[in-house]
Amino acid sequence: MARERNTFVAYLLWLIFGIFGAHKLYLRRPIMALVYLCTAGLFVIGWIVDLFTMVEQVAACNDRIYDESEESAFMEEQLDRIDELEDQVDELTDRLRKL
Repeated sequence: MARERNTFVAYLLWLIFGIFGAHKLYLRRPIMALVYLCTAGLFVIGWIVDLFTMVEQVAACNDRIYDESEESAFMEEQLDRIDELEDQVDELTDRLRKL
């Protein structure tokens, strides 16, 4: 499971390497990171906008991480149920063969 992102770390990456999109990579936005790398942070304007929107970006990233973990937990539950059903089918098959 992915770890939640930290606002301080995101700002630190933004400050030091943000013009190259490091904070976008940290926030799991590889396409935007590539765009920043190729355009010097969308010609610096996007880099400045990120100063004011970083808290929301981190929150959105953490929401996506949470949603993915919830989905993973649901899928694990379903796989466990399938395993239980397979065991029951195997047991019933064995019983029928003995008849």
